[in-house]
Amino acid sequence: MITKNNLLSLRLISMFVLLLVCGFAAAEQLISTDWGYGLDLPEGYTLENKDGSSRYHFSHQLFPITLQIALYPKGDFKQASAALTFVTNQLASEGRQVSFPWRLRGAAITQLKFPGGAGWAASVELAHDKGWLVLACHTKPELATELEPIIISTLDTIATDRLSWREPGPMTAFAWADEKEIESTFPGADRTIRVPFNSVDSQANQSVIDREFSLLTSYLNTPFVYTAWERYYRIIYRDAFTRFEKAAFLMESFLPEASEEKAATLLAWTQSFEYVRDREGADFLNLPETYMNRSGDCDSRALLLVVLLKHMGVDAVLLISPEYSHALAAIDCAGKGARFSVDGKDYLIADTTAKVGIGLIASDMADPDKWFIVRFPEPELP
Repeated sequence: MITKNNLLSLRLISMFVLLLVCGFAAAEQLISTDWGYGLDLPEGYTLENKDGSSRYHFSHQLFPITLQIALYPKGDFKQASAALTFVTNQLASEGRQVSFPWRLRGAAITQLKFPGGAGWAASVELAHDKGWLVLACHTKPELATELEPIIISTLDTIATDRLSWREPGPMTAFAWADEKEIESTFPGADRTIRVPFNSVDSQANQSVIDREFSLLTSYLNTPFVYTAWERYYRIIYRDAFTRFEKAAFLMESFLPEASEEKAATLLAWTQSFEYVRDREGADFLNLPETYMNRSGDCDSRALLLVVLLKHMGVDAVLLISPEYSHALAAIDCAGKGARFSVDGKDYLIADTTAKVGIGLIASDMADPDKWFIVRFPEPELP
């Protein structure tokens, strides 16, 4: 996993929560109540100016990046590409557009190339015929390659309905369209179950991990490092979630009905994985590969357990400790043992690398002040 040695400076930086007061509901994900969309922007954006609830201009506190958001009524354009063209024409951009479906509605993206600027822009159709959302994110041409991770990550956080929080963003969805189906297995109680994945799932999820890790390291020694770290896991979770939809559905049929027993069975299964790390890059194995190869580090396994349980209707969160260089899952279920209190719930600890029962944790890692929590909220979009 990412540790304080390969990410943080030895001096722990106090947590800092950025709140943008810009007509959105204040939250980890920013919600527009007027238009019914959400964003999970990288940390550090600052609102420079706005025009009502349909035009926003952001700068960034750490990078020379501009983010422009524009919204248009449905009747203004017939398709997402037309809304995108309207915006790119104002920038005098020469980039080529590509249209594709996203969330069963229209979407379009383009690479921006205009005098003094370069980046990317995306346009998506909003739900309930509310209109069109266009995001343009750009920087100086000579910095466009270096800053591409944050530019792409910014556009990839668009959500247009509640289930968007559980599905790859539009940039990833376009780059990694489904191809052929492949199979993996899960050891059921009385027989081995065949579970399907798509052939692009591992590579797609790894591309998101690598992009977000590149972005995360840029927050070193800044007040945003902890909130950026939380977002890192949220974005990986979002990309991975629907990739496990079929697998989780088939697996649940062969698991105990009670949440505690279901969680304990899945915990024991993840504990049987081979402990594998990749210290050269993000040090986080993508979740489909973790599942299919039965291998991974503590945070890969813990996040996989969270994804599977949430598919099965069992609430779970991720716990990260820079001090202990460790990650745990924590599950909202009955049972005895160590718990972590979050938002009025007492989550039962689940260590996916130590072969111990649910609720048990090593005594030298039991200080709750040495852990921070990663939630996976899915706010309703009006």
